Amino acid sequence: MKRKQRSQKAVFNDSKENINLRPLFPNMVTMTALAFGVSSINMALWGNWEWAVFFIFLSMVFDFLDGKAARLLGVSSRFGAELDSLSDFVSFGVAPGVLMYLWSMKIAVFCTVQRAEAVGVYWIFGLFLAMCCATRLARFNSLLDEKQPPYWLHFFMGVPAPAGAGLALLPIILCKATGWIGFRNPVFVGFFLCFSGVMMASRIPTLCLKHLHIPKRYSTVLMVIGFAFLAGLFGSPWVTLSLLGVGYILMIPVCIYYFLKFKKQFHGGSL
Repeated sequence: MKRKQRSQKAVFNDSKENINLRPLFPNMVTMTALAFGVSSINMALWGNWEWAVFFIFLSMVFDFLDGKAARLLGVSSRFGAELDSLSDFVSFGVAPGVLMYLWSMKIAVFCTVQRAEAVGVYWIFGLFLAMCCATRLARFNSLLDEKQPPYWLHFFMGVPAPAGAGLALLPIILCKATGWIGFRNPVFVGFFLCFSGVMMASRIPTLCLKHLHIPKRYSTVLMVIGFAFLAGLFGSPWVTLSLLGVGYILMIPVCIYYFLKFKKQFHGGSL
């Protein structure tokens, strides 16, 4: 009888030890990011443009948090990485393309036949963005197990998917910030979708802050900049996001310059 009670207690202890909810938390954060991405498509279908943009930016926030949570809890896994890529494809590849397409087509003035033809033409830009995003994510996953040269430490290969989605959304952000309807032109929107897609699929070096170490003497300056950004985001979100997007584009050639400089130094002065 005692042996039976002992064995039952051992089984209970084993099952108790096997219950670990920590690995589920980062995946739930990823699912939340995916839910916001899909909800952005729903908002766009109903013409709620501000909420559609807001949901994509919320998806960016949760996409940032899921990786941090996985590393903090020590539960990073290949499954989580694949799930994150699928979420990114929907939230930053499909959702922005659908949103910008519907937003730009809403103001296009065509007759019945011309409108049907234009709808097919401009949809190509949304498809192009999604395909480029898928290419970028597939390449990122394929390079996870490969060691990159040291000069790639502070750079991404191509524009990350969340930043690419932000670039794709820049026309609607500029339109909301300035009130100028010209930003809603389908040709202008199509250009930004193509530009964003090309930058995501490219191998152009862009800024990566993961391994950036800022000296403590600059901590106060960074706090002031951070507080100013938050104040601007709450006080005038469209203007703040516009400045952020334009600033990011202007940073790309700067990143290319420093990347080539670091690469030249690594190879002993010759490329």
